[in-house]
This record gives sequence, C-alpha cells and structure tokens, in this order.
Amino acid sequence: MQLFSRILGNGEPLIILHGLFGMSDNWLTIGKALADRGFTVHLPDLRNHGRSPHSNTHRYTDMSDDLLNYLDEHEIDRCHLIGHSMGGKLAMIFSLLYPERVTKLVVVDIAPSDYQLSGDTFHHDLINTLQDIDLRGYSERATIRQELEQRLGDQRLAAFLTKNIARDDQNVFFWKFNLPVLQKYLNHIQIGFKELEAYAPCPVSTVFIKGNDSDYYLPQHEQDRTFFFPNSAVRGIDNAGHWVHSEQPEIFIDTLLESLRDTKKSG
Repeated sequence: MQLFSRILGNGEPLIILHGLFGMSDNWLTIGKALADRGFTVHLPDLRNHGRSPHSNTHRYTDMSDDLLNYLDEHEIDRCHLIGHSMGGKLAMIFSLLYPERVTKLVVVDIAPSDYQLSGDTFHHDLINTLQDIDLRGYSERATIRQELEQRLGDQRLAAFLTKNIARDDQNVFFWKFNLPVLQKYLNHIQIGFKELEAYAPCPVSTVFIKGNDSDYYLPQHEQDRTFFFPNSAVRGIDNAGHWVHSEQPEIFIDTLLESLRDTKKSG
C-alpha cells in the first residue's frame, strides 16, 4: 500500500506516526518545527486514515509492512521514528521487528501494554457515537462540530474529529477514516505485545514522552517498558494529557529534541 505523506525540510530522516482517527495534518506544527531544526520530516497518513487508501484490515503487521515499504520507496535506510498512541504502538512494533531501520525511537503517551485489560470503554463509546451521526444529513461543517461537542462533551476532541470530515463528488460529507474497519479492529489496536516477546529486548535507543495528567502511561506499565525496551527513559510533561504535543507544543518540541540528542538521560 502506498501511503499519502507530507514531507518537510532537509536533513536526517524523521518519521512521525499519528494516532487513531488522526492524520498527518495533526502533526504539521511539530513537523515544521523539527524541519526548521535540520530534519527531513515525513508525516504519513496511516492506512484507513486521512488521504491514504482504505483497506479491509488494520493489523499492526500490515501497518509495519506499509511503513517498511514507505522507507524502501523513499530510499531511507534508517530513520528517527516518533509515534503517538496507536502510532506509538506501531513505532514500537516496527522497532522490534526491524531495529536496524530505526536510529532512535520516541514513543508519545502509550506503552507496550494491553489496554483491553484496563476495562476502558472510551474508544468503543466514541466509535458508537460516530456511527450514530449520519453525516449525509448535514450541510455545514460547523453544525457537525456542534453535534460532536454536545454528544462528547469535549471541544478539543470535537475539533480533532471534525478535521476528518470531507465532501465527496456529490458535495456530501463523509469521514476520511475507515470507521467500519477501525471499529472491527479496535480490540487489536489496544492489544499488548505478548506475541512479540521473542523479539525482545529491542536494542534501539528509546524515550517515552508522557503527559503527566494522562492515564495512558501509568506506573503499572513500567514492567512492559523495561522488558521490551530496556535501553529507554521516560520523560513527563506537566499540565498535559494524552494529546501532550498539542497541549504543550513548545515544551514537547524541546523535550523531543533533547530526546533525539540523548535518549539515555532520564527526566
């Protein structure tokens, strides 16, 4: 599968992988800042997201193949790899499978753990809400955003999701992401790395950046981190939750650059 991608700057190759329901646009501000600091920044849309093709599957092995093909297509032998949430899990899995292709790994607010065990129903509830909204009945994007705000009670999340709306040739709104397939594979997206234990430990120098107000990276995740990524450090950012890169962008960029320079310094 050939992924849509935005490419910025000129320098060491660096790839940023977005999270569930995200796309490359969400990381443009961070990407431009990194491009200004001497990196060639690649912002791909993962399969079933953004402008990349839809598929009947959404397994991490499929997405790892997509990423490997992307590196080969762009003649990238090794790269810095950054991933947030679902993209962070993909970045970790790719680094376990192909460590020789990754210079440094930065994982943003996610752990190599099984999130189904937490009993969290947020994403299932969110998908059900999106399925309930018939976009064909709306003529204005702002009205859809208002409906999302009312149903979700979260302005930031509503704005994030509204960016995933486009119009077709008949001027009818549709979701850019492949909602039925993402719903089908949601449990897989949340799985842990038990089947990848044979590939541990990962030798890649790694930093985990977390929002200190987030519940996606907690003390109980430490055991999985140290098992799979012993050559890693954890850095927390105050006054930030799961979307740490958009809630504290300047601090996040500074932390990210520091992580790329020195992944062994804990903070």
